Amino acid sequence: MPASSRTRHATYFIALGAITGAGLLGTPPQTHAGGHGHLAPIVITAPVMTSPGELETDPRQARLPLPAQDGGSFLKSIPGFTTSRKGGTSGDPELRGQGGGRLNILMDGHPVLGGCGQRMDPPTAYIYPESYDRVRIFKGPQTVRYGAAPAGVVDFQRDPQRFDEPTVTGHASMTVGRFDRTDLMADVTAGSSEGYARIIGTISKQDDYRDGDGDKLHSQFERWSGTGILGWTPDEFTNLEFAYERSDAEAAYGDRMMDGTTFDRTGYSLTARREALTPWLDAVEFKAFYSYVDHVMDNFRMRSAPQQTVSFPDRRTTGAKVDAELVLAEQTWLTVGLDYTEDEHGRGRRTTMGGANTLQEVLSTDYSRNDTAEFRDYGMYAELEHGLTARDYVFFGARIDRNRAEAESMYGGATPGTTDRNTLWSGFARYERDLADLPLTLNIGVGAAERAPDFWERMKDFDLETERLTQLDAGVQWRGTRVNATLSAFYGEFSNYILVGAESGDPDARNISASHYGLEADLTYRFSPTLSSTTTLAWVRADNDSDNEPLAQTPPLEGTLSLDYDDGRWFAGGVVRAVERQDRIHEGFGTIYSVDTGETPGFATLGLYAGHRFTQQTHATIGVDNVFDRKYREHIQGGSPDLDPNGRFAPLNEPGRQYWMKVATRF
Repeated sequence: MPASSRTRHATYFIALGAITGAGLLGTPPQTHAGGHGHLAPIVITAPVMTSPGELETDPRQARLPLPAQDGGSFLKSIPGFTTSRKGGTSGDPELRGQGGGRLNILMDGHPVLGGCGQRMDPPTAYIYPESYDRVRIFKGPQTVRYGAAPAGVVDFQRDPQRFDEPTVTGHASMTVGRFDRTDLMADVTAGSSEGYARIIGTISKQDDYRDGDGDKLHSQFERWSGTGILGWTPDEFTNLEFAYERSDAEAAYGDRMMDGTTFDRTGYSLTARREALTPWLDAVEFKAFYSYVDHVMDNFRMRSAPQQTVSFPDRRTTGAKVDAELVLAEQTWLTVGLDYTEDEHGRGRRTTMGGANTLQEVLSTDYSRNDTAEFRDYGMYAELEHGLTARDYVFFGARIDRNRAEAESMYGGATPGTTDRNTLWSGFARYERDLADLPLTLNIGVGAAERAPDFWERMKDFDLETERLTQLDAGVQWRGTRVNATLSAFYGEFSNYILVGAESGDPDARNISASHYGLEADLTYRFSPTLSSTTTLAWVRADNDSDNEPLAQTPPLEGTLSLDYDDGRWFAGGVVRAVERQDRIHEGFGTIYSVDTGETPGFATLGLYAGHRFTQQTHATIGVDNVFDRKYREHIQGGSPDLDPNGRFAPLNEPGRQYWMKVATRF
């Protein structure tokens, strides 16, 4: 976004954070780049929207429930998001009931794709939220800069650093909790005016958890990650940054017959940005990235099985992006760009262990993997922002993608060498107005996003049609001295929606017509400088118009109500989360990550927290989730139809009462 526009939206964010931080009311969030600073305000309850269609939040702020150890569990705390549970980790996130290929998950602006053909590792499985500086979320097809995104975009971002003198800064935290939960995280940056070096390390583990009835669920996990970043800042307008990442994990899954015993990822990225080139060229940025995931799943290293089986797929994703921010007039900015992504999936044979056929021999055999499919996408986009007046803005965006998919083996019913090419069109138009006499902002927009079937959908049927969503979004935001509120509503129609299901006992996918509508809302009221309350609401209704059925895997109505106290040194509060019964189901049908398996009852849970700031840089928080030890389960969960063509899955209950403590410091 051009500099002037960035300033305008950042002002909204700081003002909102000062009022609704649910912590140090009146203290704006800290900027991360290159400073000592203090810990950000404690936001325990759900973060609220910075505008009706956009949200920005600090992943290092503690929040209920238990601080997140991956991207999916982090997003679950934000109204409008749900997460499909598989075990203790690696849940698939959805926004407004739309996930998988409909929700773009980015790490510093570039996509990362998992290697498992059964979605053991969605992109968020490789994200430890606290190792990032901020998370930006765009709801609906209201941006084109990050690919075709029907549901929206989630970008986990690390800020480039800049120092005026030799400086060392850092952030560290430790979380411990019931079920032997332990998280350790450290982030240290050393730099000067010429550049910087940043090192980030994380470790997270947990044993099998127990539900509200005391029953143990197969859900243990252990993961680690390491990141090294080198940056060069020869002047105030130039930044060149290289990042290297490694991570690995093992995770037990209660919704399937195999566990993930290796999630070995290596990633590289290079970013170059130059600002203030000419009066009309505000900035140019180039990004390139590489990601390789080596994945192993088996049924004998984390459980017992009468017959030992192992499978070992992998995935390589590379890409690049360049965009330019232009100043066309005093109140007109244009961003144009090109991006390219190549994605290749390899499949390891499912092998029965026995005799001399050891695991090491299987994994080391050169011919064990064969190429499954290759995907390429070339995109071109433009976004225009124009100020009609000081209070009226219009936004326009257009994008075209040329997408190519090739079957490199028998894949989705296609023979090796079968190729499908598509030209995809996306765009949006939006109007925003700030009222002169009231602290009120209005917006309304229409957007369309077209996407090609992803790897998991084509695995069921290679010849699926491209899916297109056309959606109307509208919203209103009130920013007052005591009351802060946001309402966002949407109505969308899908053509060629890709429905996954089990017909005649065989897993498949097909195109249908569908529609959905709903809203998200939040309201914060300040009783005093130390006491505030926030309530949130998320609701979506969706229909399979082709079959005259509810659209499968639609989340039920959900709301939260919190009360938060903070006097600057001591803070405490609690949040009630209530979820309505979901009886609008289409049993046996759903998405690439889960299907409807039956109606789910409603439930309510209570979480409490308290904490103390020892200094402006160090605080400790203790919490209790599911205080009354309720037995309950979420509606969006239940595995994949690949596991059971008839859609029969044992539901996974959520954890019972869970105690935790987190200590964090910044220097």
